[in-house]
Amino acid sequence: MGIVQLLPIMVLLLPAIALGKGAATFKRSVAGAEVDFAAGTITAEAGSAADMRMPGPNAARPGAERRARAAAEEKLRAALAILAHGNPIDGKAALAHATVTRTEYQSDGGVVLWLTLRFSDVLPAKAATVVLKLPAMPFEFAPVITGSGRDVQTAFATYRSAADCPKDAVRAALDGKGRLTVASSGKVDALDGAAVVICIEKALP
Repeated sequence: MGIVQLLPIMVLLLPAIALGKGAATFKRSVAGAEVDFAAGTITAEAGSAADMRMPGPNAARPGAERRARAAAEEKLRAALAILAHGNPIDGKAALAHATVTRTEYQSDGGVVLWLTLRFSDVLPAKAATVVLKLPAMPFEFAPVITGSGRDVQTAFATYRSAADCPKDAVRAALDGKGRLTVASSGKVDALDGAAVVICIEKALP
C-alpha cells in the first residue's frame, strides 16, 4: 500500500509555551519516541540486554543490536500511527529509511541505540518549501491549508521561532476547524503537497 496523505494531528495535553531559540521547546514525546518539530525528525531509543547463553560479549552483540533496532522500530511505528491520526501510511517503506544515529555498546554485549526517521521519509514533498507565519498554533505534522474555497494537504511541517522568520513569509491564520488559512489562491495552490516551515510565537496545546 502506498503512502497516503496525512491528516493533521495536534499534540494534545501540552501547556502553551512561548517559543524561544532553545531547541527543546520544539520537541515532544509521542508514543515513546521524540518528535523534533524544528529538525523534522522522529527518534526512538531502545536497548537490548546480551543473550548470556552466547560464548562472549562479541558473539552476543549482533543479536542484541537486532533486538534493539526492532524495539526502536516499534516505537517509530507507534509514533507514526499517532501523527497520522489513524490514517494508513506505508510504515514499512518509511522505516526502511530510518538510520541509527547513535549506538552505545555495553561491556557484556548489550546494546542501546537511537533510530531516527525524517518527516520527509514518511511523505516526501511534491512541491517547493513555503514559509508561513502566524502568532500561535499547535504543533501539527501535516496541517491542512484552506483558502479561496478549497482545502489542500501539506506533506509535512517543521517549525521555528517567529524571531527567526524571514521577512517574505506568507501570513496565515488558524480557523475554527484547526486549518491554516491564507488569503491568496495562488499560495493555496503552491501549498498542495508542499513541505512548509511555520514560524510561530507560541505553541498551543
